[in-house]
Amino acid sequence: MSAFHFLRPEYLLLLLPSWALVWWLLKTQNDEKKWQKVISPKLLKYLLVEPKQQHAKIPAPWHLGVVLTLMIVAVSGPSWKLKASPFAQDTTKIALLVSIKESMLTTDIQPSRLSRAVIKIEDLLKLKADRKAALIAYSGTAHLVLPLTSDHSIIKTFAQALSPDIMPLPGDNILDALALASRQLKTKGSTIILLTDSISPSSAKLAQKQGYKNDMNIILWQIASPQLTSDSDFQSAASILDAKVVKYSRDESDVKLVSAMIESNFKDAQQGDEEKYEDGGYILVPLIFFFLLLWARQGFIAELWRRS
Repeated sequence: MSAFHFLRPEYLLLLLPSWALVWWLLKTQNDEKKWQKVISPKLLKYLLVEPKQQHAKIPAPWHLGVVLTLMIVAVSGPSWKLKASPFAQDTTKIALLVSIKESMLTTDIQPSRLSRAVIKIEDLLKLKADRKAALIAYSGTAHLVLPLTSDHSIIKTFAQALSPDIMPLPGDNILDALALASRQLKTKGSTIILLTDSISPSSAKLAQKQGYKNDMNIILWQIASPQLTSDSDFQSAASILDAKVVKYSRDESDVKLVSAMIESNFKDAQQGDEEKYEDGGYILVPLIFFFLLLWARQGFIAELWRRS
């Protein structure tokens, strides 16, 4: 129930006048308080005669208060779960940013860091077969290799052809790469996955200074053996970019972790969208009708508005 909230909480303000009405009705029905103004309290207890039959053990205004409360809560839209939508998966997009520099040809992980990054991309796309993905290559400059597409086979083909030889400038221009990825995605819950063997915190800081906004979910996928890479640099860059770090693993555990993060980003975006939440007020309708049935007994309405 951690996700419980009201879709229209402003309607809860109606509880104040509703229970003010109940309080007024109860006050006007208090015979003893009315007679205390004209008869001594010592004599009053002998003069008031309680009816032999109690038609209603609970005063009618209390029934009114319960019904009004239930109706107001229902109209306020209590909600705790997302709507099931067959089209929800279509909104999730992925941008794959691959670092294409000479160090990615290092063979500490076979056959090379770059080849292993391509294999990780293929494994990830198998798990996310229904996702649209874009492929971006970057070094000193950033280039859109493939725009968003559902055809993952063509992404694999183009990814396998990536090489430092085709890049015009060496370097680590993550600013242009992130900006290019943001222009491709534009959707809440989408994820930017940056596959690289190293990242400079100064480059991340420069990207932040030059106007990159942390409004996208970023994953820094560390494609290198732990012995030959700097964890502190990745953690510092992740802190600057509000990103998450995933370390390379020889099995598919890192792929599954990235896949889970993509799902989490999408669900978090949905929770922030009130239109995607299901209105649970209808659950209170049977209870409201049950209390309304109690009003059907003879004399209930008269008892509700009775004035001593």
